[in-house]
Amino acid sequence: MAKRIDITEESYSMLMPTGDRILVKRDQGEEKTESGIWYAKQQNRQTGIVVAVGDDEKFTDGKSRITPGCKIYFVEEGYVPIGDFLLMKSTSVLGVFHASEVKTEE
Repeated sequence: MAKRIDITEESYSMLMPTGDRILVKRDQGEEKTESGIWYAKQQNRQTGIVVAVGDDEKFTDGKSRITPGCKIYFVEEGYVPIGDFLLMKSTSVLGVFHASEVKTEE
């Protein structure tokens, strides 16, 4: 009989993608607008935050806009769900959002 191994969310953050793959934490979205209107969450949001990138040379040489911590927009079916995370190829990314505020050190 096979031994069952319980995997927690912390274990997924230890997963390092290989090649041109990226690990993404799906964006949960806001439940309330700025004006105070509540709305239902969308289950199939196509945005997320990049947690880790693979070892492909486009990532290691800095030739990609996809970096850990950036917010991305991805294709609807271009990923493998792994708990609260998504594993996908970099080609599944349709775009990278610009930071609304750039923090600089003084």
